[in-house]
Amino acid sequence: MLAQDPLPEPALAPFGAVLEGLQVADDDPATLRRVVGALHRHRVVALRDQRLTPEQFVRFARRMGRPQPHIKTELRHPDCPEILLLSNVFREGRAIGIYDGAAYWHTDMSYEAEPASATLVHALQVPEQGGETLFCDMAAAYEALPAARRAELEGLQVIHHYGNRSDPEEGSRTSATPLTEEQKRAVREVRHPLVLAHPATGRKALYGVAGSSFGIVGLEQSAAAGLLDELKRHATQERFQRSHRYAAGDLVIWDNLATLHAASLIEPATGPADSRLLHRISVKGLPDLAA
Repeated sequence: MLAQDPLPEPALAPFGAVLEGLQVADDDPATLRRVVGALHRHRVVALRDQRLTPEQFVRFARRMGRPQPHIKTELRHPDCPEILLLSNVFREGRAIGIYDGAAYWHTDMSYEAEPASATLVHALQVPEQGGETLFCDMAAAYEALPAARRAELEGLQVIHHYGNRSDPEEGSRTSATPLTEEQKRAVREVRHPLVLAHPATGRKALYGVAGSSFGIVGLEQSAAAGLLDELKRHATQERFQRSHRYAAGDLVIWDNLATLHAASLIEPATGPADSRLLHRISVKGLPDLAA
């Protein structure tokens, strides 16, 4: 059943839910309705003990939206390119998946003209310690702003491109995963609203104030960066945060249109006890039932 209370860690987190007794591999329409409803109410949902092959994971993701393969083609699943590998396992000196490239506040694929609406992560192998994902509730952060401040932000358009505004240095552990020269040529500058009304619920949220946001249309660069940094500090306060510690079999889904998230830093794996392997799919658009 759907837990009515927030997920337990941290205790102050005002959002998130655990769904019990569901198996998304069953392809049950009622399961999809419950997952989507919980996602739009709680922004982050976790389903335990999901036994999914990569093909089943892709099939369920397609029911949530249109899977968008990641720009890092070399880190995709070899048989299912919709899946991006997240891992601290290294082979021949190179990580087999995204390693440090998500350890900063960001919104998935906000650097694309049509950003990701949701992200799904299936945990296959988790370390005994570490490897959590942190989340911020951007709808609650927006609503906590004074009414006059909210009015000032309405209508502003933010300039996005691939990278991390707070740490653009390639090679840093808190920068975005570096792109190849060919991948860099494929990236374009895009614009998204600073205040986004959710297409399914209508609830407004701050969108993409950290990570790929590098400017604001009509503002000088210093003023734009100052405003984005101010909103990032506001939105990432502890009162808007919660974290999820993965167990093997977890399926965690978050609403990219109403959250920020960040991976916690983790050291390279030395063996099974500290290895991390997650499968990630980001989707665009909405499920048919919510369109």
